Amino acid sequence: MVGVSGAEVGEPVQVTTNGSDQGIAAIDGDRIVWVDERHNGSDIYLYDIAAGTETRITNGTGLPIWPEISGERIVWQDNRSGAPEIWLYDIAAGTEVRLTDEPGGQVMPAIDGDKVVWLDLRAGDAGGIYAMNLTDGTVARVSSGPVQGNPLIVSPDVSGGTVVWADESGGDYTVFVSRDDGEPVALGNGTVRQGFPAVSGDRVVWTEIGNGSASLVIHGLTTGKEERVAGGSPGFALYPDISGDLVIWQNFTGGIMDDIYLLDLAGGEIRQVTDDDAWQSFPRISGNRIAWMDNRSGDWDIWLLTLEEEAGAPYAFGTEQNGENVTVPVESEALVSLAENPSTGYSWNATASPGLTIAADRYEQNATPGTMVGVGGIRTWTLVPEHAGVFTFSAVYRRPWENVTGTEKRFDLTITAVGEQAE
Repeated sequence: MVGVSGAEVGEPVQVTTNGSDQGIAAIDGDRIVWVDERHNGSDIYLYDIAAGTETRITNGTGLPIWPEISGERIVWQDNRSGAPEIWLYDIAAGTEVRLTDEPGGQVMPAIDGDKVVWLDLRAGDAGGIYAMNLTDGTVARVSSGPVQGNPLIVSPDVSGGTVVWADESGGDYTVFVSRDDGEPVALGNGTVRQGFPAVSGDRVVWTEIGNGSASLVIHGLTTGKEERVAGGSPGFALYPDISGDLVIWQNFTGGIMDDIYLLDLAGGEIRQVTDDDAWQSFPRISGNRIAWMDNRSGDWDIWLLTLEEEAGAPYAFGTEQNGENVTVPVESEALVSLAENPSTGYSWNATASPGLTIAADRYEQNATPGTMVGVGGIRTWTLVPEHAGVFTFSAVYRRPWENVTGTEKRFDLTITAVGEQAE
């Protein structure tokens, strides 16, 4: 057992046992998707962790690859029409639809909520990073121009209104970010090679190689502060992913045995998650679950590991988890803490879906020197899921006497409750 910020890493579970290859997994809450070759071709498969059920999504037409999942939607790259395009499957409706059909091809999709992003290979100046709003179907280019480089290194990602990607157009790969449809901003100066970016809330992570060394970079978008950590030894961090305070990556050695590592940003600890004489690759994380592809059985399979909180310890969430899907045990306590300043007239108006009880709602003012007034504090809700299922918690920051305009600051959290409460 490996301790991680008040959590424990249990035994990894082999999700797929078919004799063919399964790989390139993605995870969101209690669902995993991957590319599966059991039908003498490639298909997208879906696994429901809570129900223990497996579903074939595609029917062997074309070559689907790079699946991503968010809530009830799966997106992937598919060449059934010739050039690669982006397709979407609605889990609830059981229907699929082609999202793109522009010449040149569209690759490496990512999805979060109602937003899908991809690398668009349209000819000339028309290419770049594009985004689609699934609510109204509008499509817009996010990058300021075409984006060059290996699509896997470019690796566009999205979290809420934040889109990140890498671009080799300037000579070396540089990570860029666009927030809330704003102009792209470079997060590097072009003197090192940056790639494989991932974003969660206010943090971006990427692999960086330069000056004879390699490191994993964690960049705070609000503060601009960066933390650099080395991968395992020997090797360097590859294919990083982030969810809240947890960052994972593949320690790439160039040999036949790579392991998965985890960094807990809250506790400041790095832990080796796998220690098997095999190759573990392409790790992905959602909440307290990690999925990856693993060849320890002789073929490629999907494996899953769940980080279990210590008995009695609450699950804590905040601004970093805005827009995310997190997983907690049934009847556990989930604490949501957000900054609030009632002296300005603003306060959080919170709602929870049926079955998710708000057991407590408290406000604590920040410590103040002397008689200083007008200082804000922290609003904390204690949420308890009464049974297994998917629940939503939402809060809007507004003055109660003002009309709702739709531009207010929001916090939205999807909570997936699974299993029985731990003893």
